[in-house]
Parts: sequence; C-alpha cells; structure tokens
Amino acid sequence: MHWLKKLRPQKQSNEYYARLLLRSLFMRNSNPKNVRWFTSLLDKGYDPRYLVDDITQNKEYLDMYRPPPKVSYNGGPCVWNDSAYAAYTNGAEIKSILLIKADHIGDFLLTLDAFSVFRTAFPSASITLLCGPWNEQLAKSLGVFDGVETIEFYASRPDAAQPSFAPDKIGKLADVHFDLAVDLRMEPDTRLLLDHLNATYKCGYASNCCQSSLTVNIPQPNGLQIDNIASHRRMTSLSLARNVVDFFRSNAECSAETLRKKFAGTAESKFSPPAGKPLITMQPFSGRVIKNWPVENFMKLASWLAAEMDASVILLGAKNDTEDMSAISEACQSSNLKSAIGETSLQEAISIISKAVLHIGSDSGLTHVAARMDIPTVAIYSGVAPIELWAPYGRHVTIIATPVECSPCYLSAVEDCQNDHKCVRSTDFEFVRSQVRKQLSR
Repeated sequence: MHWLKKLRPQKQSNEYYARLLLRSLFMRNSNPKNVRWFTSLLDKGYDPRYLVDDITQNKEYLDMYRPPPKVSYNGGPCVWNDSAYAAYTNGAEIKSILLIKADHIGDFLLTLDAFSVFRTAFPSASITLLCGPWNEQLAKSLGVFDGVETIEFYASRPDAAQPSFAPDKIGKLADVHFDLAVDLRMEPDTRLLLDHLNATYKCGYASNCCQSSLTVNIPQPNGLQIDNIASHRRMTSLSLARNVVDFFRSNAECSAETLRKKFAGTAESKFSPPAGKPLITMQPFSGRVIKNWPVENFMKLASWLAAEMDASVILLGAKNDTEDMSAISEACQSSNLKSAIGETSLQEAISIISKAVLHIGSDSGLTHVAARMDIPTVAIYSGVAPIELWAPYGRHVTIIATPVECSPCYLSAVEDCQNDHKCVRSTDFEFVRSQVRKQLSR
C-alpha cells in the first residue's frame, strides 16, 4: 500500500493523494497542471516515494525553497562561527528597519501584531514600511511607522493579471541603507525584493526566490498541518517577527551576570587556583565518546597551559567520566594542574567556571554553561549533530569543527562510524592550541 494512503483511513482517488502530496510540500494548492501530471503518474502505478524526488526538482518547488548550500570540505579543522552567529550572540545594534508587506488588505491586517512586535522591541529605531498603495493610508493611521513607501508588486485585485517586476519600482529605498530588512510574507514571491535593497541583515521565510543570504531564514511550516489554526497567517507573521527580534535582542533576566549568580549560587569548592594565576577550566568529556576530542589531546593542551602559560588548570567532569584516567593522572603531576573530575557537584563546577578566564570543552553541558555566562570558551565539536542547532550561546565563544561529508551522522557510538571518526581525528592539536592562544590574548 502506498504510504500516502496511510494518511487517511478511507480510500481516496489518486487526484486526492496528488493534491495532498503537493500541498504538503507547497503549503498551498498547487498549480492545476502539476496536480494533473502527478495524478497521471499515480494512475500509472508510480510509488509516491519516487514522486517526491520529482516534485522537489519542479520549478514551483525550487521557487519556494532554497537548496542548502554546498559545503566545501578542505579536510582540516576550522572556526565554525560565522558573521550571522556573531550577530546572534553579540546583539547587533539595530537603528533602522525596513518591513516589507506588499500584498493585499487582508494580508496586511493579519500582520498588524507582527508590526507591533518590531516597534515594541526597537522603540528608538526608525521603522519604514514598504506596502501596496491600497494599504498606505491604513499603515499611516497606525502610528507605528516612521515612514511608509509603496510598491505595485501585485495587481490591486488578486484575480487580475499581475504586473511584471523591475528593480526601479523600489524607487528611492534602493539608495537607503537599513540595519535590518524583513519580508513578512510567508509565500516566497516577494523575497526577491531583498536582493535590491541595501541592508546589513536580511530576514524572511525560506525561499529560492531570493539570492541574498538571509540572516534569519525560517523554514516554512509543515504543509500537512495546514488545516491547523496555528498555521493562521497572523501566527506565521508573528512567528517570523519574534524569531527576528529574539535573534537580535537578549533577555535581561538571562544575562551572563544574572546567570552566574543563579547557577553558581553560594556554592564553594575545595579546588581553588593559586593566587595570581589565571584560572582555566577544562572538561575533556561529553557523556558520549563519539563526540569527544581524544583525551590525550586535552591532557597535552592542559600540560602546555600549566607549564608554559603558567596558568592554573582545573579538569571538570562527572564521576562516570573515566574513559582514560591514566592519561589524566599522568598529566596531573604539576601543581598548576588539578583534576576535580567526579569530585564536585554541578553547582560547585559552575562556581569554579564562573571564576575562569577561559573554558575549554567538548560538546557538553558545562561548555554551554560557560558560554552562557560569557566566560571565554573554546568548544571542540564533532560531526554528530548540526552545529547550527546546538552551538553554545555566548559572546566570547570559539567553536572548532572539521567539516566532513558524513556530518551530521547522529550516531551514538564510535563503533558505528564508517568514516574512521574523521570529524574528530582531523581536528589537530596545533589548530586548537592556536585558537586557545587567540582567546587568551583577548
């Protein structure tokens, strides 16, 4: 039985399943020609699993979704942090905003709450709206915008012939620089306007219509859940607005200073650095061996910091982090290097980290703690999971990773890796040490 037929208990026509499949990918009713074409393929007995490959090469689909960029694999480690991540963690200052909502009156009214989100989040910023001429007076009456400009991107009626687009339709806005430009429409067609605007950061729902790199590029909702009030256009515009605002604005209740006090509390530890020496904390383990940089490398790095940099190094970890205690015991002969692995509570470990000038660790909880408390952090990541989803959040983080073709693999054990654990083994010691030097020099 076709997998699509499992979505409904009763038997339906192939046209029904073709529409369902297309709608799940396009988030709307598809071109009737496409419906007829894929219905005919189902009539001929094609398996829908293979139709998905065909659909995703269709121009209608490619116009909606930008394929992921091809990653260049040079075989060596790199610092993962890019400019978008820096804007995310450092709270870029936003003084001028352009919001784009060029469609019709109903669409405009369903976006009022999203407009308000930007005004509330950036009360002193200059906010300009680019809208259809039929919405100009409504926009001005709101008192939300510092300026309202119009563009005839669509015909005045949705069922009329649509005008062709030319860059000169943008007018004087093309010569104005904005810190932030946001296309609030979920459907992809207006995203091409961003290509003709001068903005440091451009944001919107994912679309292949736009050639610009979007700082906040939100995937469209699952089309199979389109008959859900959560997919209401008021909610999708609000979702985009709040994502963009939260990307550039941090919550004062979760500031680094506040978190240090809340996390560490009054916890004290018997492990304290000698007076006058900079404290560096290090967690060689993550709870999953496949994510860990070799412990020998960590110990070599710790010994170098203790001996040549004259730093006090404290090793942290849980009681079950005992993969290679012999290497740790051998390294901990220096008075500057101590192991507190398995000998502190979580709060005590956090208290120690809060006093450090640098934390070095794998993809682990304590690495996230250090980063969130704005302790300068060097995080060494494997290829198990996408860094975009799990990067530690903080203003002074260096994330080291080695891009490999098989990442992300989502494996749980090293034994299951078919690529010789290349993502970790290719992250060489000297590269990591150079990044540690850079963090210390700051």
